[in-house]
Amino acid sequence: MKTFLRAVGLAALLSVCAISASAGGRSSTSARAVVLAFYRLALQEMKPEEAFKRYGAPGFIEHSQDSAGGDAQATVVFLRRLISSAPHPKWQVIRTVAEGNMVFVHARYTAAPGAPEIAVAEIFRVQDGKIAEHWDVIGGPPDKVTNSNSRF
Repeated sequence: MKTFLRAVGLAALLSVCAISASAGGRSSTSARAVVLAFYRLALQEMKPEEAFKRYGAPGFIEHSQDSAGGDAQATVVFLRRLISSAPHPKWQVIRTVAEGNMVFVHARYTAAPGAPEIAVAEIFRVQDGKIAEHWDVIGGPPDKVTNSNSRF
């Protein structure tokens, strides 16, 4: 379950990068647009290889522990496996925060309708309009809910 949750996080992170191929990555707005465009293409449209070709920086560094190798190709392989293992995977961006070239994404992942919701926090570093680095934190559904406020 822990590996699956990390995978979901990584996938969510990558999805966030999909909004703007033309963004320069120098301002918070353009970095956010690049991340959201990447996210859309990689995870929502389920085309991670195309997303990396379009939005990934040369020398991309993956910090997720689920991506063996820590580079773009390893992350593409991981995302393809994650997408194919879920009956109807769905990533939803709840909110984003951008500061300079750093973009934080808070997302919800579900493997299929009615499946438990996974909380995903992802951080991207954008350089020259491309995603240069990615980190994630994944949280599965709690065993017991003690707070009535949603994680989303």
